[in-house]
Amino acid sequence: MNRRDLLLQQMGISQWQLRRHEVLKGAVTVPVANHIRLIIIAEQCVALAEPFFADVLRSVEVSSSDCLAINFEQAQHLNIQHSVYYWLLSENNEKIDRTLAQLQIDPSQLWRAESYASLANQAPLKRALWRQIQQSFSQSV
Repeated sequence: MNRRDLLLQQMGISQWQLRRHEVLKGAVTVPVANHIRLIIIAEQCVALAEPFFADVLRSVEVSSSDCLAINFEQAQHLNIQHSVYYWLLSENNEKIDRTLAQLQIDPSQLWRAESYASLANQAPLKRALWRQIQQSFSQSV
């Protein structure tokens, strides 16, 4: 122990050693738990208790605890080691394209729709979403 360490110890100052230097440089990754089967990436906060979301989750046999709802900024930090389905809710094609490039999403595991408000009010958009869901599951079987 050198003199400086001894003095710090006598003053009651604890020393810490940084183990993950990359965190200070902004390289943050968030591991996604293995039980997560669906990741919803949306502009606004998604309430999974809403009837429409509950219907979608029930139809694809995914419980709300097996679903992760995040925004586009959080999506760029995900570290996913298993196969999941993605549901992108946005009218901003630039954000969607950037997210698709970052996550390297398999198109057969991707559902796209406009915002929840537009889905709730327009039956053709709901039908298009249901078709995407049906096609993604028929391709995976």
